[in-house]
Amino acid sequence: MKSISLSFSILLASAVLGAAFIIGCVLFVNQDKGQNQINTVPALSAEQSILSQKAMLTLQETAVYLGMKEDQVMSIIQAEQRSLNAFHRFEGKMFPFIKVQDQFYISRVELESWIQDASNNHRRYINGEMQ
Repeated sequence: MKSISLSFSILLASAVLGAAFIIGCVLFVNQDKGQNQINTVPALSAEQSILSQKAMLTLQETAVYLGMKEDQVMSIIQAEQRSLNAFHRFEGKMFPFIKVQDQFYISRVELESWIQDASNNHRRYINGEMQ
């Protein structure tokens, strides 16, 4: 009886030790995956941090900042210019850009204000026209 009890104890201890080993490995692998995901976030934040420190953004940087394509940003600029030319006035805040030779530069601070105004007024830009 004593040898059966000892064998059972050894078997039970082996099962517990094996389960603990497997659980530890799973936790270690999941922790490593979490570390990789955490390390990719600062890379995105670093790019956004650089953009948020610049006073003027290029057209490409503005598109990245807004999460749009460059041609969409240009379409907004052109639509607002067409509206201004047609009616000789523009209600609300216009897209904040300056043009130096052939390059567009956008004020980051004014861009935030434009985003608020365009969102509050529910502006629509469809096929290069303001709706």
